[in-house]
Amino acid sequence: MRAIAIAGVALVLASGSQAADWQVHPVNTPARVTAIDASGGLARIEAGGLWYRLTLTGTKPALAFVDAPAQPEPPDNALPHGHVATGTRDVARAWFAEPTPRYDHGVLGDKVEAGSLVIETRDGKSQTMRLKDDAVFEDLTPRLADLDGDGRDEIVVVKSYLKQGSALAVIGQRSGKYGIIAETPPIDGPHRWLNPAGIADFTGDGKADIALVRQPHVLGQLELWTWSGGRLTKTAELADTSNHIAGSRALGMSVVADFDGDGIADLALPSLDRTRLRIISFVPSAHEIASIALPAKAMTDLARVETGKGAPAVAMGLANGALVLVRERP
Repeated sequence: MRAIAIAGVALVLASGSQAADWQVHPVNTPARVTAIDASGGLARIEAGGLWYRLTLTGTKPALAFVDAPAQPEPPDNALPHGHVATGTRDVARAWFAEPTPRYDHGVLGDKVEAGSLVIETRDGKSQTMRLKDDAVFEDLTPRLADLDGDGRDEIVVVKSYLKQGSALAVIGQRSGKYGIIAETPPIDGPHRWLNPAGIADFTGDGKADIALVRQPHVLGQLELWTWSGGRLTKTAELADTSNHIAGSRALGMSVVADFDGDGIADLALPSLDRTRLRIISFVPSAHEIASIALPAKAMTDLARVETGKGAPAVAMGLANGALVLVRERP
């Protein structure tokens, strides 16, 4: 088998006191890396049509054969290429449905989007929430999160208006029915899209925050929206980021973790040109912890890889087919 690797190690070139502690480590693979799957907390790597699990023992990464990620039979009338989200609280499953061609953006690889969201609850009930003809769900997988701390799931989705562009919408249950309970202003123009990057308490104030990248292909503005009092409020923004490639179905080009050891979640994602991995903290305000130069452009979803000590590493596939781990110097 042919091994693909990057000669040498690329060190961090960045501002900040912790910049010199980060490195890029090449990982030998039997073929070009084409995808990364981070579901279930595992880092699975697709190379040459086969799947491998990536682990890190000490300083040495290792690949081991694993089965391909499970692809269950899609529900009736589900969005093609969409995925079913499974929950552990009151929402058992949720998925996008009722494919429609009424919005011709094609940012996710085709010009078919979802006209509805189906929600199955733990008690066996099901509800379909349909959008009006002026909007679609321009998204692939609903995100389940208890935003208000009441033990029940809210559902975070991308809603795109045909004439006004995308908005981040939160769907919740009120009086026994699911509907949109909060929404950011749309971007103000058709074919302008946003991609969520992570949901966590990024500021340490005990409130849930949603990070997103506004127009990740041309603008690259990272925004933090805080859930408080039943509303979404923008509390931070930072330029020069991206978490998607136009036409790709890989929406997970980001990792949420505590990278600086302060006990508060941070966010790792590429720069707008995808030539650097940026690690961002939002405490006390949005700022860069490190900026790590990559040997080629980031191309796949990102995956968190535990190191056993200190900050987790971040795995990604690059445009040249290589696999790298970005991690702190041991």
